[in-house]
Amino acid sequence: MKQRWVLHAAYWLAFWWIYAYTYSRYDGHVVKYLLSEGMQMPARMLATYGAFWSLDRLNNRQGNVWPAFAGAALANVAGGLLNRLFKLWYIVPTYFPDSTIAFWDWRAMVDIFDCVLASGVALTVRLFYRQQDLLRREAVLREEKTAAELQALKNQIHPHFLFNTINNLYALARMKSDKTAPVALQLAHLLRFVLYETRKPSIPVEQEVQVLKDYVALERLRYDEDRLSVEMHINLDDPKQPITPLLLLPLVENAFKHGAGEHRTDAWVRLSVVLNNKILDVRVENSVDPQFEAADPGNGIGLQNVRRQLELIYPGKNDLSAGVEYEAGNRFFRAQLRLELDKFPAL
Repeated sequence: MKQRWVLHAAYWLAFWWIYAYTYSRYDGHVVKYLLSEGMQMPARMLATYGAFWSLDRLNNRQGNVWPAFAGAALANVAGGLLNRLFKLWYIVPTYFPDSTIAFWDWRAMVDIFDCVLASGVALTVRLFYRQQDLLRREAVLREEKTAAELQALKNQIHPHFLFNTINNLYALARMKSDKTAPVALQLAHLLRFVLYETRKPSIPVEQEVQVLKDYVALERLRYDEDRLSVEMHINLDDPKQPITPLLLLPLVENAFKHGAGEHRTDAWVRLSVVLNNKILDVRVENSVDPQFEAADPGNGIGLQNVRRQLELIYPGKNDLSAGVEYEAGNRFFRAQLRLELDKFPAL
């Protein structure tokens, strides 16, 4: 509120000075024109704020712009005529005694124009500030909507991840496997990350990769070595490069769910994560059982989640492809992501 009063005062002082200085160039009497123009300012202010009131109130109440414009025009005419009265009654006889003035002549239009100029400039400035404020509010709303959607996506990952892992733990417990305790400990470490680290907007990429390693280690405990083969290739030129948390985990989850989880024998998973000059290349491949026909794993919840996060956080800086591939007569699934991490966008 205080800032608004300061802006209004600055506007009218500038308007007053410009008029007084411009007219003083004719005879050099700055003080005379400061006084005479100062007495005309109330009429111009009346016209301006009357126009403000008309445009705000009448347009809002009736939803029709024509009464609003008519009210603004009437306010300017009233201000011009009031200014004319001031000149006729006091300003001209006091400061310009050698001049003559009549109330109804063509120069009355000059007084009306002075009010139109004052209110027109003020309205233009007002509309500019309102437009800027509207743009700021829209930007804040977009940021809040994006943040809320991202949080919803992260919340979607948590139960999906927990569902898969607890099912694995349950299967081991039923078999009374010696791997049950190590799996539970590994799960506890991952849960700590999910509960605390994912609240941050970004984490170092090395931390994200470590989560992938922990998850792979957790999955390895479930299978015999002759049933599952896992290859990992990690190369990070900048381990501290920020990345949004849990972005890559669904890709690896998907590989184990649709690879080893549906493959009776000789299942394999290959994971490659390479960061070079702020370009992140991730490739996850898994075997597909030729005897097993299932829905396309490229359309699962996990990959849909990753795609949406990429759209929100890294628009135009990502390329994600996923689908079944064929090589030497063998069928396998590949998910490949190329991501530009030149800077982490702040939400």
